[in-house]
Amino acid sequence: MNELRPAKRKKIPWGMLYIAATIIAVILFGVFNREFGNVFYTITHLTPGFLAAGVLITVIYFFFEGGIIRLLMRSQNIPMSLGSSMKIGLIGIYYSYITPSSTGGQPMQAAYLRRDNVPVGLSTAVLIMKFFCFQCAFVLCSIFSLLFLHGKIARDNPSILPFIYLGMAINGGSILFFGSMFFRPVLGAICRFAKWLAGRFPKLAARLHAAETIDRFEADFDSYTDDFKEKKKSVIWGVLLSIPQFILQMSVLYFVFRAFGYSQTGYLEIVAIQSLLQLSVSFMPMPGASGAQEIGFSNFLRGYFVNNDLYAAVMVWRFFTYYLVVIAGALVVVADQFIYGRKKSALPTGDGED
Repeated sequence: MNELRPAKRKKIPWGMLYIAATIIAVILFGVFNREFGNVFYTITHLTPGFLAAGVLITVIYFFFEGGIIRLLMRSQNIPMSLGSSMKIGLIGIYYSYITPSSTGGQPMQAAYLRRDNVPVGLSTAVLIMKFFCFQCAFVLCSIFSLLFLHGKIARDNPSILPFIYLGMAINGGSILFFGSMFFRPVLGAICRFAKWLAGRFPKLAARLHAAETIDRFEADFDSYTDDFKEKKKSVIWGVLLSIPQFILQMSVLYFVFRAFGYSQTGYLEIVAIQSLLQLSVSFMPMPGASGAQEIGFSNFLRGYFVNNDLYAAVMVWRFFTYYLVVIAGALVVVADQFIYGRKKSALPTGDGED
């Protein structure tokens, strides 16, 4: 008589569910944003060469994103190919664009790096430093943009100046806050607060081993801080490389501007006004600063798109700077999940378990 064998528990196909959720999210972007559907008609009536240039500089922007991550990782003796760093960079941008206040980018990047056996504390420290470098470039370029355009804005459109000043204060404050995390007393205070907060939910904290996890995170983060003084050169390079990266990101608007047939305004002015627009709306809590970006564009650029095409320009600009990036990020996420799932299933039983 054969023994009854216990039935195997069916594994929940988290990978497939994750892929399905990603695809649904992208579809919803199209369904609930009417301009997404109309933008294709508008694009077909624009100058294709300038639109192609806008796409090209966006791709170069991704190379900078990946290259800076790779530079900072390698400074910590973490080997990473340019392809892997670009994937991590695009995944970070994608999750930043679809989560409120861009809060999902760094956590998801850390999760993907954890999958590649990079300690969470160390990867978080590197990613925060990457953000710090970009914010320094962002604020520095915005200061020069404001000095360049202050007189023109004060004369022609003074109502936007308070938003620019507020954006400068908030983004400047973020540099101080994230920079302070590399001082042990500040990091220690943050970790103690995290332990206190976890202690408010004792059952959940015990199940997740919260205290041990926080201690391990602090130790890994501290290992970056220990090396930081010796590796300032990589941080300086991170800031210097972030300046052309930021300028590339802000340049897309110029090519959209030219694609609409305008040429009366120079490249530097368009890049400067775009950087001030970004400064003014970057802290908004909606995913991708949706709503604020469109309203801000209408207020900042109304003197540049003067042929009754401002709304069409908003649609095209958002498509190239937001929706196209979301689609590219979603494709990378889905492809990576498929590849990772196949590699995991090819491992002997037990080796692929988390």
